[in-house]
Amino acid sequence: MKRREFMSKSGKAVALTTVAAGLGGMRIDALAASPVMNRMNQLAGDNDRVFVLVQLTGGNDGLNTIIPIDNADYYKARPTIAIQKKDTLALRNGLGWHPALSGFKSMYDKGTLSVVQGVTYPNPDRSHFRGTDIWLTATDTDVFKDTGWVGRYLQTLAPNFPTTMPEHPLAVQIGTSLTLGFKAPGGSIGITFRDPDAFYSLVEQNGNSAYDAAPKTYGGDELDFMRSVERSSQLYSKAVKAAADKVKQNKVTYPTGLGQSLRIVARLIAGGLKTKFYLVNIQGNSFDTHIDQGGATGAHASLLQQVSDGVKAFMDDCDQLGIGDRVAGMTFSEFGRRVMENGSRGTDHGTAAPLFVFGKNVIGNQVHGADPNLTSLDNRGDLLMDFDYRQVYAAALMQWFGAAQTDLQQALLRDFAPLPLFNQLSSAGDEESAQLLASMRTYPNPSSDVAVISYSLPSAADVRVTMHDIRGSVIGVPFSGQQQEGAQTVSANVATLPAGTYFFTINAGRLKQMKAFTVMR
Repeated sequence: MKRREFMSKSGKAVALTTVAAGLGGMRIDALAASPVMNRMNQLAGDNDRVFVLVQLTGGNDGLNTIIPIDNADYYKARPTIAIQKKDTLALRNGLGWHPALSGFKSMYDKGTLSVVQGVTYPNPDRSHFRGTDIWLTATDTDVFKDTGWVGRYLQTLAPNFPTTMPEHPLAVQIGTSLTLGFKAPGGSIGITFRDPDAFYSLVEQNGNSAYDAAPKTYGGDELDFMRSVERSSQLYSKAVKAAADKVKQNKVTYPTGLGQSLRIVARLIAGGLKTKFYLVNIQGNSFDTHIDQGGATGAHASLLQQVSDGVKAFMDDCDQLGIGDRVAGMTFSEFGRRVMENGSRGTDHGTAAPLFVFGKNVIGNQVHGADPNLTSLDNRGDLLMDFDYRQVYAAALMQWFGAAQTDLQQALLRDFAPLPLFNQLSSAGDEESAQLLASMRTYPNPSSDVAVISYSLPSAADVRVTMHDIRGSVIGVPFSGQQQEGAQTVSANVATLPAGTYFFTINAGRLKQMKAFTVMR
């Protein structure tokens, strides 16, 4: 090899080493390994569901997102930034949407979005950096980890990573730096880029480069390493570009900002990329609204509209691209804001806040948890926890991806009761599971004395119908026994239950599905 050729090709490899950081900082043996796909092909065949994480970086103000419109303490605490009841979008008694969230309201009314109130963790940390790390690693305030919850879960699906690399990246972040959440015990299991074509252009060589054998020296070892980085980069860049090229045009027009990242995600999913997790966010610490936050209009309103309109366009696009049934997601932020506004017409770092789960297979049109209690606060005057954020992660892993309990424990480090948020996978196959779900009806809804669930079994089975609260605790077993194929009806006495959201769970042989209902007083 001539010196000039060596310098040119090794220079490209040095640049690709930077890309390798986005490819997960994988070990040399991983980068040099042949990408044998047996396990990953099995994985892709088992289910093709995708989960999209929408990060609201900076700490979103939950009280001005889902507004307690009938709570006088809210208006007293926020004399300049409170959203007046007349300006909100109707949600339900006592609660209203921020007027910028028309996209989310539309999805909620359609049954493809639900709200989870009061989400945080015990003794929450109010630091941006530490709070973000806690959410990404699924840990507590006093526990420090260098692996993420998504990465640990994906490692259970690819146990030989990074010695055996998947054909497609299992996780993708649309951005410029790779999230800690995608870090697995074997190394970062995802990649990051801002644009599929730019990513491909950076790492693609002209044709298949032929190299002389590297010398058996330290420098030769480094050269082999850089060549292996190149091969790995090309592996993922080609898969990403092929998926993007397969779907050149989205079906809807996306708003600017976050919507443009989601536009890329829709193309990649529809184009056949076998990625399980995507992460998107708005650049910068945007939701850190200490100064001039605004109320019905202003900085915070613009951010909420960007998220709401972007997610709405994304899910509409997924429907028209024929992938809507495969896609679900959630929003998250490192913390909420203080109850009291500050002296700069903004809000400071707080604790609990609502998040949103979305998708056609979300158990939609639900507000999980109690309305914010603005008189029972922690010792710093901040909101108390209603749900641990890992209960939402547990729901995504168990109900959406069908993760085993042992995999859940590895990903989340200990057991958490999943909230009933997603229509579950069934080992009997999606078709029968979908038939059961489509047949399920609860009435009257809301209920006050007796709640009834009707459903149709695709075949005779041993059936157990349980009733449980929002935290997953079983509070009754209205039926247990054999049932024949066809229409069935089961009733439950709810006269003594407090007002709130409850669920029927039907276990019929290998099928399992849930249906929500509301008790009103």
